[in-house]
Amino acid sequence: MNSEALIGYECALTGLIGEPGIDDDRDGMGDVPVGWTRVQFVRRQYNPKWILIQQVKRHMIESLLQQVPPDLHEFQQYAISVQVEAQFHSLEEETPVYLPDVDETVYISDSAEIVDALNEVRSGLGLQPLPEEEEEDEDESPEQPQIESEESEESEDKDEE
Repeated sequence: MNSEALIGYECALTGLIGEPGIDDDRDGMGDVPVGWTRVQFVRRQYNPKWILIQQVKRHMIESLLQQVPPDLHEFQQYAISVQVEAQFHSLEEETPVYLPDVDETVYISDSAEIVDALNEVRSGLGLQPLPEEEEEDEDESPEQPQIESEESEESEDKDEE
């Protein structure tokens, strides 16, 4: 269960707290309130442990080369590099180059006062603005398309005769 679900969702722009909606995993949004927007920032970064391993390997190669006469550096550099690579091979295999994606998630409410701001952000990112919601009167219900059955067509034909 999301930690947000326990206290509700907080709008990153207004601070408005929204009650969790119905938890429906079919759309991947969990229990985010209907109409709200989830914004995720996912960024890739190097694993500091992997960088450290590369620095240690480079330092070991340089240190070992200092012990070799300068006229043999070219030949010995390859041999030393192979040895150092072999020493660190299993450690490098189990150390990912990148950290798991850093995931920062914010939620934005659908309150009327921020729709313009949200659409401005969307526009700046090259996204289409949110569709404007039309307010419907409770008395008016959207017209349902009429589906004629074969029976109604036959009765019309009989009426025409």
